Amino acid sequence: MDAFNNRLDSFRKAKRVKQLTTKRTISLKWPHPTHFVATPDTLTEAGFFFNPSWGARDNVECFCCGKCLDGWEEQDDPFAIHWDKCRDNCAWAVVRCGLSEDVDRKGNFTFKDTTRQPDSKVMEKARLATFKINDSWPHDRIRGHGANSTKMAKAGFVFTPQTPGDDTGTCLYCRVSLSGWDEDDDPL
Repeated sequence: MDAFNNRLDSFRKAKRVKQLTTKRTISLKWPHPTHFVATPDTLTEAGFFFNPSWGARDNVECFCCGKCLDGWEEQDDPFAIHWDKCRDNCAWAVVRCGLSEDVDRKGNFTFKDTTRQPDSKVMEKARLATFKINDSWPHDRIRGHGANSTKMAKAGFVFTPQTPGDDTGTCLYCRVSLSGWDEDDDPL
């Protein structure tokens, strides 16, 4: 579920869920209306995919840290909740959901916390972790590839595959996404 489109599709398709005690099954779809802050789009961008259960019919799970959350209410912000609950153990919460901590009211980056500055070791380590999920960054398998995960993270990119096998890297600060990395490319 590390690919964006797979996470988003998880909200569009009904899921078969089994009740363990009676073996009954039901099909569940995302239950909340579009006026909720937690929509399939915002939940997907915050790193979640739809993973309901019999007792938690609006359960979502983070593709990166595995955190499960349910009981969504109208004003619940998936970015803020993911950041609050997982900032210490989830790379996606650090690099993506924590961005709101780094901007002022006008949307300009301010970085009140120096450990969140783009060139800090904390942020570089979190960006690198996005490339290491399930060993999915394809260019780490090619010895000497110029766009290896270490260079990508140092250059400010996070791994944001849109589909399985995709090599899209995104700079969340300038909102530039690049893919199709060749062996002689240098992201720095």
